[in-house]
Amino acid sequence: MPKSFKSSAREIVLKVRAFCEREKANQAPLIPLNQVRSRVAAMTGMSEKTVSRITKEGEIAASTSQKLKSPGKHRLKRKTVELDDFDLCAIRNKVHEMYTVRKVVPTLNKLLVELKNDINFVGGRTTLWKILKQLGFQYKKCGSKRKILMERHDIVAWRRKYIDTMRKNRIDGRPIVFLDETYIHASYAVKKCWQKDGEDGVLTNNSAGTRWIIVNAGGEIGFIPNAQLIFKSQSKSGDYHDDMNRTNFMKWLSEKLVPNLPPNSLVVMDNAPYHTVQVNRAPTMSSSKLQMQNWITNKGLSYLPTMLKAELYQIIKEHKEAPIYEADQLLISHGHQVVRLPPYHCDLNAIELMWSLLKRRVASNNVGQEAGNIVKLTEEAFLSITSHDWQKQCQHVKNIEDKFYERDGCMDNVTDSFIIEVGNDSSTDSDASDDDVSTSDSDLSGIVPLDHNYSVRIN
Repeated sequence: MPKSFKSSAREIVLKVRAFCEREKANQAPLIPLNQVRSRVAAMTGMSEKTVSRITKEGEIAASTSQKLKSPGKHRLKRKTVELDDFDLCAIRNKVHEMYTVRKVVPTLNKLLVELKNDINFVGGRTTLWKILKQLGFQYKKCGSKRKILMERHDIVAWRRKYIDTMRKNRIDGRPIVFLDETYIHASYAVKKCWQKDGEDGVLTNNSAGTRWIIVNAGGEIGFIPNAQLIFKSQSKSGDYHDDMNRTNFMKWLSEKLVPNLPPNSLVVMDNAPYHTVQVNRAPTMSSSKLQMQNWITNKGLSYLPTMLKAELYQIIKEHKEAPIYEADQLLISHGHQVVRLPPYHCDLNAIELMWSLLKRRVASNNVGQEAGNIVKLTEEAFLSITSHDWQKQCQHVKNIEDKFYERDGCMDNVTDSFIIEVGNDSSTDSDASDDDVSTSDSDLSGIVPLDHNYSVRIN
């Protein structure tokens, strides 16, 4: 059907009737019904078969006093793909592995096959294309015969600074504590188990049940004593971060984590919005002109009354301070230091691996249990995780840091590189290729900005 015309079933039936009545009023010779349908098809932009089918449905609906339904009203909704930090890291690492280790080009088709096997990825080419765009990759034409995958320079610099900080603190012997939040559903259980005829094994619920938010912190010494927090979700949205907001996070930080942290700790956290609440936030272009003028005056600067907002904002950009975060201030005031993970680098956060271990142990014991026992099972799983488990995962994270450090050094020596950036670019290859994916909707809905580091929903 042409994009410029979309007819409902009722409109098509009315057009057929109106056409017949008009011909009858003009006392024109009786036109065969197939010719009528042919003319209506030309008028509506639909096929004759579709017009014939809808016309018959209209006659049946009229004779039975039923409502005629428009086509397309009951189409299946497009399936959504839910991705967490682990999945995003796995996709990014798979791209790097194919380039740097296996020396092959990671096309969409190749990635789809491997990701379906590795992480049970259920999306298609377009969904994967959107995810790669979200992670900072873009398939672009390069003038050189040599193509090297490069990340955005600010992310590389952030990662390098982060790894340098971690290495220095390990040498100094400062305790490193990773913090994060996750969730678990009341019916959380294993996905597969041994079964046979007459022995069903584990039976899963169709409904996930109540969602519980889990907050904790730990390091090589194990989980921080008395820092554990488990509470029931009150949000109906698909994102548990709606429950863990700035108020809840700061309360947990001040009442449960800070009093139990080892002295002079280095606290590692991601860039979730409630982790990065600024106390010295400068006005933006969305701020009012009066707010901009007051900020400039309070800083002891001057401006002309005739200046536009764009000119005032230029002054603000030149003089605004580095961001100071509320959470950082609290931890620093108690003698601790804070370091933030680079965006989409949850594989550098050891507690993410502990969440996986925790949920596996909960699932292995959640067989025929009541939904209300999930908190008890989770607490028991926490107690079963030892400092040895933590040390093993912290060493795994350290190995990943070393690989990044080495790989970034190799990339730094490449003089002929293929720069990957986010967003549309006029130099994008217009020729058809395996990775040239175009969609009718250019808006990547559901994709979170770069400074967020949590689960997303790809539509």
